[in-house]
Amino acid sequence: MYTEYSNQIEFGQEDLYYEEGERTSDIQLPPVMNILLLVIWAVVSLIGLAVAFLAKNPVAGAVIIAVPTFIGMVIKPTFGLCIMMLVLPTGAGIGFKQSFSLDRGVGIALAISLALNFLITRPRLRIGNKTLWVMSLYTVWIFLVSLAGPYLGFELMRAFTQFQLLVLILLVYWILETNGEKTFRWALRAYVIGTLGTITLAFITGTAIRVLEDTPETRYAATLGEAIDANMLAALTSTAFLAAVYLFARDKKLWRLVHFIAILFLPIMLLKIGSRGALVALVFTMLSPLLFVRQISRRPALVALLLLVILMASICAGLLIKAGGLETSVAERLTNVGYAKESIRYRMEPIKLSIKAVSTRPTGTGYYSWFERTGTLIWPHNDFFLALGIYGIPGALLFSLFMITLMFTIKRTPLGLEKLYTRAILIFLIVMGLTIGQLFHKYFWVFLAFVMAGERIAQLHVSTGNLETTAEYEDGLLTQYECV
Repeated sequence: MYTEYSNQIEFGQEDLYYEEGERTSDIQLPPVMNILLLVIWAVVSLIGLAVAFLAKNPVAGAVIIAVPTFIGMVIKPTFGLCIMMLVLPTGAGIGFKQSFSLDRGVGIALAISLALNFLITRPRLRIGNKTLWVMSLYTVWIFLVSLAGPYLGFELMRAFTQFQLLVLILLVYWILETNGEKTFRWALRAYVIGTLGTITLAFITGTAIRVLEDTPETRYAATLGEAIDANMLAALTSTAFLAAVYLFARDKKLWRLVHFIAILFLPIMLLKIGSRGALVALVFTMLSPLLFVRQISRRPALVALLLLVILMASICAGLLIKAGGLETSVAERLTNVGYAKESIRYRMEPIKLSIKAVSTRPTGTGYYSWFERTGTLIWPHNDFFLALGIYGIPGALLFSLFMITLMFTIKRTPLGLEKLYTRAILIFLIVMGLTIGQLFHKYFWVFLAFVMAGERIAQLHVSTGNLETTAEYEDGLLTQYECV
């Protein structure tokens, strides 16, 4: 029996190629052709950027870039996912006359390109993760709640938005499930580069809009073009930081330099944003491996890397504060205990109203009816109570079940870098969700799709023979044979 398993490990690479050839949604081309097409796309995109910025014709430049990009999305869904992750950090920052945004356009292009790709490749996909079915039920319930509200037209629009989020998470999951481990890493690389790029361009072009225009604070709350919520910007930055840490441990050579820059720079940006919820969630996430002593004891090298990352981020933050790099109001926001207590009191009010509302309306107030039926002007700053107040007890239960099934997905994932990364993402989003509402943001659902797909990516990594010790993976292939 052990000899049979050894042969499987020896020829695991060929088996992996066979599986990828059976499952992949990418149209298979020779490596030289892939590189040639990528170079052509890059050259055409540079021409489009020149037309947009130098010739001052943004519409023509956008068309020049969009046509080859869409063709590439049809041929390679992995390329389409990378493009989506590249523009995801921009939020709705880059728009055209407030009626069309870059990330929305890429999302539509991704959906259409995958529909065309499916007609060509017809990849086999088994949706074995129960989490997706729970999210589908959650979406159906939102539609039913929208029918009972007084603002039927607007409520149906909100339900359609949730349906779009469901489609988005299915598309991301489909691409990750029908391709190999490289797709998982390339998509995260694109996200880290996109986050660094949008923040850098915001500083260079002077479009890093501050909340100073609306409030006395001077913390950053924008990427490009238009201001977005500061907490959302902090969450985008934090998820990019966690991706950079994972990639730094997984990638090699020059890529590590990019991830190293992100690990040093992104915590500084977090301090400038001044989101206390994001900082607390990120610190808790980085320290969370201490809660899994038995597992981390098997990977001392990873523990050392984690401690090194925490040390570097702390040094950069300390140098920034010592040099006076933080605005006075931001520093006060992060250190003033009275300010924190007032913020907690302010955020507890809509949570209390959520409990009060569901006691009289167990099926929820509805999205647009929340303000009228509760008499408040703000949403609950908490994912669970946001779902409870708007979508009632069934909505809160389905959302809770959704998160629980994600936890079980991580539990059965083989112990390795992918498990540590997906666990970190889920912990961060859960803790972050205690202080802000993320249910209406694309990044929240996209990264939960990565959590679901991480199980298969970890299994693929195990099946290639990258097993270091018999005790390293809890549910890996090797444990099936260790008693033989």
